[in-house]
Amino acid sequence: MNKIDGSMKNSTRHKIEESKYFLRMMKQTFEDDSSFSYNLSAFLSAARSITYHMQKQYKCRTAFAEWYCQKQREMSADSELKCLNNARVENVHTETVQTGATRGLTLSLDVIIGSGLTPDKERVKETASEPPRQSSRITVRFFPDLKEGDIVGFCERQFSKYEELVKECEARFPEQPEK
Repeated sequence: MNKIDGSMKNSTRHKIEESKYFLRMMKQTFEDDSSFSYNLSAFLSAARSITYHMQKQYKCRTAFAEWYCQKQREMSADSELKCLNNARVENVHTETVQTGATRGLTLSLDVIIGSGLTPDKERVKETASEPPRQSSRITVRFFPDLKEGDIVGFCERQFSKYEELVKECEARFPEQPEK
């Protein structure tokens, strides 16, 4: 007999967890262009479907429709959520959502400054042959049409909005015990 995972019974909560997973995967695959793109695509779809699942799951609850109508107006007025939805629509219906990436490399070097005396040639030779002590690759991923840039930070903010919406919904319309 198959056991149903608790989050699978609650499809809204399942979509929150799915979105969180793909957001985490975006961070883990940040340097790999293809993997990042696949995870961004999955995040966009999962995050946007949270409200669809919520509407289906809670539609029969008393006062849900009135509460959700107000939330829809608030979400419609949120320019970032509109941008997220536009990215999902583009990604699902027309073409892969366009992102950009800038990359740079930072280095840290040791410098020997002499006092006018003959430098210790062995120390200079040793220092010159050592690799830089600190080196890190910096990538910034962005939506070209989004003023702010940073895709991951943007997606984290939108995810937080959906997560707060779901928490409020669950608090207002708690699960009813099965009969």
